[in-house]
Amino acid sequence: MEAQVVTIDQPFHSAYEKFIAITDHLSTEMAGDKTHSEIEAYLETDGRELLRLLLQDHLDNQGSGRVGNAVCGSDGVVRSHKRDHMETGYKSVFGAVRVARTGYSQRGVASLFPRDAQLNLSARGYSHRLQKRVAAKAAKMSFDEVANDIETETAVRIGKRQVEQIVYDAAQDFEAFYAQPCSEDMQQQLYANPIQVLTFDGKGVVMRQEALREATRKKAEARAQRAPHGLAQKAKSHRKRMATVAGIYHIDRHIRSPHTVARQFAPLRLVPSNPPPAPTPVGKKLWASLEKPMKAVIEATFAEGRRRDPDQRAAWIA
Repeated sequence: MEAQVVTIDQPFHSAYEKFIAITDHLSTEMAGDKTHSEIEAYLETDGRELLRLLLQDHLDNQGSGRVGNAVCGSDGVVRSHKRDHMETGYKSVFGAVRVARTGYSQRGVASLFPRDAQLNLSARGYSHRLQKRVAAKAAKMSFDEVANDIETETAVRIGKRQVEQIVYDAAQDFEAFYAQPCSEDMQQQLYANPIQVLTFDGKGVVMRQEALREATRKKAEARAQRAPHGLAQKAKSHRKRMATVAGIYHIDRHIRSPHTVARQFAPLRLVPSNPPPAPTPVGKKLWASLEKPMKAVIEATFAEGRRRDPDQRAAWIA
């Protein structure tokens, strides 16, 4: 069987050539002495490059986003001067890629690039998928650790300041996201579960001193002026700010048998039982705030409850 030949002007030529190089390398190494971990490391690096080339070739084959002789921006100004092949770059989870685009300009106003809108490109030069990964990691670790993790996983370098800005941008959608009503399908699922549960809690979060609430900050400053003494636990006081945590969900009734209750107080061998599984929460939503007072968070949760159950069909449990 003859090998397939892909010419340089065909779509995905670069990615195809990379794929052939990877398979040739693996075929050669089958008779070599490379360890499993060495092959895995090779595939992690070159496999990522193959994915980057697939993304790059896909972008290259889509054109530059020319939409006509002129475009009119939201400012009402018509831009009729066109410049093709104005490249911009952004970093994806596979690495850096470039995007060819047509720019429409007019004297005295900013240029518009229709292809940026077509691709929904981020203004910060990082793909939304990469930014989502950054924001998810930032909830669990420091900004420096996030940057190191991202570089290890994707080979993309992001500075600490850029990580902070990505997380800040992600938080801008918080209020709008939680203000969205439930979908019609979800609303029907909520109505099918007769109990609406609202939960509230507090969580202390260690803060930088300037970010503490005023009363706590004054106590921390006063403590710092005094010579350290007493138990070590005192040195840890006045460092936290209380976040209010809230949640809401619907759930079916769970009828428990006497055996189910008794098992909570006796070993399993004394009270054998095979209880039915507990019902699963539906439409669960959780949120927390360090900035808003407790009263505002609780009121927002009850407002969400009224949106979900305006006729109070469900039994409300807080």
